[in-house]
Amino acid sequence: MALLHMRRREVLRPLDRPFHGLGVVLQGNLQALDLTLDGKEVGLAQAGLHESFGHPLLLAERPIELTWVAGTSATTVAVMDRPDALELLAYPEMMAAVARLNAQQVCDLLRWQKIQAIHPVSARVCAWLLHETSSDASLRLPTHAEMAWRLNTTRESITRVLQKLLTEGVLRRDGDLWHILKPDVLEDLAGGEDR
Repeated sequence: MALLHMRRREVLRPLDRPFHGLGVVLQGNLQALDLTLDGKEVGLAQAGLHESFGHPLLLAERPIELTWVAGTSATTVAVMDRPDALELLAYPEMMAAVARLNAQQVCDLLRWQKIQAIHPVSARVCAWLLHETSSDASLRLPTHAEMAWRLNTTRESITRVLQKLLTEGVLRRDGDLWHILKPDVLEDLAGGEDR
């Protein structure tokens, strides 16, 4: 594998070509972006620290073209080109591991579809907060811009919803850590119920 150090928001293009291999994020994170038919940028996938990426496209009969972009901080990835990755996947243990990863990604995408179907945007944000919250009712949020592309809205909308939740005492922020103080209210809001 080749190590690549990427600047913030840099496009992954090993050897100045689109990436079609297998990779692992060693630092930072990546997002797979594309454009809709009307020219709007949309986030399709992401890979966080120690997560692999590229494997679904190696096995698909009709893969889609993805543009992998470094997140909002410096990112380091280890990448393997397509021929070497396919050779690696010839081992049954590796193929079984990739099958498990792909199955989990399908489940994650189905979960995201459920969240994306929620309206209005404020309810969608609340549903996402509930989904991402740990057992101690706390979470670390990505940037508002990253949340916006993931939730198919604008950065301003994310900021507005979070500010309202803070003002109403539903959330509390301690530096990078956010705490859900009123999970029942957040659940009501996620259901789209007006208060």
